[in-house]
Amino acid sequence: MNRPGFVLEVDERTPPLLIAEGAGCRLERLPLGTRVAYPAESRPGIDPALAIGRALTEPVGAVPLGDLLRPGIKVAIVFTDGARPAPAMARPDIRTEALEQILSLAAAAGIDDVQLVAANGLRRLASEAEIRGLVGERVHRSFASDGLIGPHDAESPDLVELAPGVRVNKVVAEADLVIDVSVVSELEHTGWQQLATGVTGAAESWAQLRGGADAKAADDVVAVLAEHLTVWHLEIVLDQSQFAPRLGFLGKREWEWNVRDRANALALRRLQQFAPHRVRRLLLDVPSAPYGVLAATGGETSAVGEVSRGILLDQQRVDVGAQADIVIAGPAPVTEHNQDAVMNPLIAAWDTLARTFGAHTGQPAVRQGGAMILFHPLPQEFNARFHAASADFFAEVLPLTTDSARIHAEHEERFVSDEWYASLYRTQNAFHGTHPLQLWDAIQPAAAHCSDIIWVGADRASAERLGHRAASTLADALEIASGSVGRNPDILHLHTPASLIADVTA
Repeated sequence: MNRPGFVLEVDERTPPLLIAEGAGCRLERLPLGTRVAYPAESRPGIDPALAIGRALTEPVGAVPLGDLLRPGIKVAIVFTDGARPAPAMARPDIRTEALEQILSLAAAAGIDDVQLVAANGLRRLASEAEIRGLVGERVHRSFASDGLIGPHDAESPDLVELAPGVRVNKVVAEADLVIDVSVVSELEHTGWQQLATGVTGAAESWAQLRGGADAKAADDVVAVLAEHLTVWHLEIVLDQSQFAPRLGFLGKREWEWNVRDRANALALRRLQQFAPHRVRRLLLDVPSAPYGVLAATGGETSAVGEVSRGILLDQQRVDVGAQADIVIAGPAPVTEHNQDAVMNPLIAAWDTLARTFGAHTGQPAVRQGGAMILFHPLPQEFNARFHAASADFFAEVLPLTTDSARIHAEHEERFVSDEWYASLYRTQNAFHGTHPLQLWDAIQPAAAHCSDIIWVGADRASAERLGHRAASTLADALEIASGSVGRNPDILHLHTPASLIADVTA
């Protein structure tokens, strides 16, 4: 029986507690009285093959998929990998099962015009090896030789304009039926979001992402897609499992560790002290994480999204009580922004100040004018292949200003239109030039909400460049924060990962 999330209050008997810090973690003794919010344990998974089969035949808000399949139509199957942490590295990937069942239905209906699109939008284009890992060897072998499977290119000259200002992938635009397969583990990835940003042109996708999320731009794009495309949506909700068996202690409550867990924790800490960053990151990566499936739902896109949102809320919501003066958190090892790459300062800030801060049911866990104390070394290291635009943004723009309005006014055009960034995106699997702007915009609500953002154990120059502060220890960070929240603050530690949605109820 899985246990729900809960809040622990630190007392004299509480052992040192885990705090994530990207490609590593640490054990910290937290001040007495600190509230610690633990996420719920994963609910029992279901048989994914049976769940997907049922979703195809018993949809919500739409007819069964088989009723839409008939000889002579063009079918585009779109699949995305926006879940976090990205299960694309798991083997076998759950999308393999979904695609094989869909293709079996299409073959039984006599359809011979099917193409597959990996729709990552402005994230980096999936490589052939990554696509093979997502769809499985059999599906890839059947479609790749004829050029019928590949990534969506948001800068492609072949985009088709469905309506003024809304261009989409040519394969998608010309299809009689679009089947969208999404894997989700967070609220913002449900419904239309991944398709609307995943198969549109760079300008359209950027308009939806700019400033955190332009609701009108997103609504306008969704309205066009709904009007011009016939979309049948399949959404697969993942459970909370995020660590390989050898690292299972990271998902346990610390006072329940056995001797082996304590030995593994000690070994991990020593490895972090001496091993190169790449080795540490690979150890905490997710290729062998035992992903489970909570649900699979098919049918009309918005209706499917609502079902998935309800499931995610039931799994991840934790009553944290009142808003805190200080929230302590740290980034997870892997996000959709740093697969196979170091977690640079912009991604660490996004993971804590956008994803973690924004994971709530109405009010953030930290009060207005409160402080966030975050754990990450913030190395000034950027993957030269994937994050070229972010490296330039960090080195050339942030030293001039951290003001978001000025950044957009003076520098946005460069990152949106630069031909070099576009070329890296199209040919070298780099993130689009707008990527650092997306990350920066996403952290601004937290920056405006908090009086202090303090990074423990961070490169001081990196923290200052972000407009934040650095401290050597948690005690130092609390001393710094005391200037804005007082000497006896109410402290809340968000014990993530796994995912947690804060429900402020007091």
